[in-house]
Amino acid sequence: MIKEYPSFNQVLEAQNKCILMQIEHWREHELYSVQFWLLMALLTIPWIIWWKVVDKRRLLEIFIYGLLISIAATTLDEIGCQLNLWEYRYDVEPLFPRLVSMNFTMLPIAYMLIYQYFPEWKTFIYANIVWSAIAAFIGEPVFIMLGIYELLIWKSIYSFPIYFILAIIIKSLVNWIMRVQKSAL
Repeated sequence: MIKEYPSFNQVLEAQNKCILMQIEHWREHELYSVQFWLLMALLTIPWIIWWKVVDKRRLLEIFIYGLLISIAATTLDEIGCQLNLWEYRYDVEPLFPRLVSMNFTMLPIAYMLIYQYFPEWKTFIYANIVWSAIAAFIGEPVFIMLGIYELLIWKSIYSFPIYFILAIIIKSLVNWIMRVQKSAL
C-alpha cells in the first residue's frame, strides 16, 4: 500500500489555519489578562533596571553574552515547544508562540548580571548553580502555578542542567571572542 504524504501546499494551508487560530485565541483569552500584564512587566521593567546597573565599560561584551543567551534560549524553547515537551498558555503577542518575556528579557538579563558580577570562573560557576536552581525549581513552578507555563512531557529537573550548561558554553564562547578581538588589536 502506498502512503500519500501531505503536499507543501497542504502543510502551508494547515499552518495558515493554525496561525489564525493562535491569533483568535490570543485576542480572546490572553490579551489584557493578568498573565499578559505580568509578562509585559517582565518584558520591560528588567531592561530599565539592567541599564542602570550594567557596567558601561564592558557593555558590548556583556550585551554579546546576553544576546547569545537569548538566541540559545529561544532556539531551545522552539525545539521544546515543537516537540510538545512544554507549551505556554499566555504570551505578550500571538505570532511567536514562545515565552518572549523569558527568552528576550528575564533569562538574558539574569545571565548578564551573573556574567558581570562574577567574572572569575569559580564564582561564575557557583552563581550559575544557584541561578539554575532558582530558575528550574522556583521560576518554572511559579509560571506553572500562574497558568503561563505547562509541562507536557518535560520536568523542571531537566531544565536545571540546561540552564547551567548554557551559561558555561556561552561564557566560553564570549571569552574566546574577546581573546580574538584583543589579539587583533
